Amino acid sequence: MQHKLKEILVMADKSADKGATSTKPAFEYTDEVIQKAADLIAKQGYVTRKDIPEMKDLDWADGLGEKVNQYCIDKNADRYIYHENFDYDGGDISAIIFDMDQIKTRDDALHKLGEVLNEKIINGSLDEIEHNITN
Repeated sequence: MQHKLKEILVMADKSADKGATSTKPAFEYTDEVIQKAADLIAKQGYVTRKDIPEMKDLDWADGLGEKVNQYCIDKNADRYIYHENFDYDGGDISAIIFDMDQIKTRDDALHKLGEVLNEKIINGSLDEIEHNITN
């Protein structure tokens, strides 16, 4: 009986998953904001909410990262654009869009964003923090 109940629950979960759709919010990005982000990344290696306040919305920042990446591809700008959200001590989550040729690692980006926003980094390296979260 318990085995049959488990099968029914698994089937219900699969059925619910089929009906669920993951939709990203649709945001509008002006050419000016994309250009501003690309210029800042070229100049300083990154852009944050301190530069573009709309990046407080993490979904918006993610979309901006995609737009800036596409802009750089279209312009043949030799940049490897990466977007990342980091969690800081106290629970603040912030976004950074950066050029991995200028800010070499995600750990460097974590520290740069913390420095720029005056956020306290959770003790440990990024690899240790991620290991503790996922295990």
